[in-house]
Order: sequence, then C-alpha cells, then structure tokens
Amino acid sequence: MLREVARGVVGGAVGTGAMTLTARLHRELHARRDGIRVDEIEEILDYDDSEHVVIAASTLLQHVVGWAPRSARGRQTLFWLVHWGYGSAVGVGHVALRRVLGREPGPGLAFFVGCQTMALGLFPVLGETPPPWRWERRLLVTSMVQHAVYAGGVAAANTATARLVDTRARPGAWSLRHPAREAFGR
Repeated sequence: MLREVARGVVGGAVGTGAMTLTARLHRELHARRDGIRVDEIEEILDYDDSEHVVIAASTLLQHVVGWAPRSARGRQTLFWLVHWGYGSAVGVGHVALRRVLGREPGPGLAFFVGCQTMALGLFPVLGETPPPWRWERRLLVTSMVQHAVYAGGVAAANTATARLVDTRARPGAWSLRHPAREAFGR
C-alpha cells in the first residue's frame, strides 16, 4: 500500500512538473506575441497559475488555523507549496483509479475529468473566480489543456512505475534488484 501511495505521489510530481513547464511556455509565448517581458503580463492566463491559487489556499488556512500569509514572499511560497504539494498528492488518486478501472486509457480519462471538475469547483468556491460558465473561453481552454497535460503526465509516470512494481512481484521476472542492495537489505 505504501509503495502505491509513493508511486502516486511521484506520478503527481511528474504531472505537476509537466503542467509547470507548459504554463511557463504559455507565459513566454504570450509575452513574445505581445512584445513584452513575462513579468509585464497583467492578465490572468490560467487560474491554476495565478493569485487565485493563493486566495483559495489562504481561505482554507484562515478557516483552519486562523492564519494566512500577507507578505508577497509568503504568498509566493504558499503558491509553490500548494502547487507542488497538492499536485503531487492528488496523483495518488490515479493509482486508485488504475486499481478500480484497470489499464489506460480509462483511469487517465477519469483522472482528467476529476481534476478538471475540482478546478471548476474549487476556484469559484475558494479562489474568488467567477463560476466556470462565466470564464473567458481562453481561460477554460487553457484549464482543460493544462489538466490534460497534468493527467497525462501522472498516467504515464504511474504506468511506468506500475511496470516496475509488477516485475518485482513476479518470481523470476526481471527487476531492478541488485545483489549488493539485497545483501544490505535495501
């Protein structure tokens, strides 16, 4: 069980990394198209890559522990903690879906739908965004593309690590075990 949770967290981190990279590329392309620097972008390009993440997390923190960061540095730190922590932890859900639904593409598609549904629900409730039916089309499309990238990264990583775990479980199958590791109990 612990191994599956770890696989899910690693898969979530891979998906978060993919989503982070595509968000950065999106910002750079947008800035280049408009002839400005990335730090001069004033409009929101993606709610998942905006102050709305901090607003949602701060709302929860305020209700749970009675505190939320106020400084720019504290808010930026909270953004990255939520981005990587939440993104990595949610990857465990894909492992559970694989267990229930079997091989891809079913678990990956269900995971994408779940992630997109969470974004469409959490941002309006906690992050002070309009309801999804009032989002600008470009924001809705970006959200869907970003969550597809995330879900695809999670599914690919979890599928790859499942193969490693499966080969370790079958007697006589190829594995990453090494005699030196086994001699030292690793």
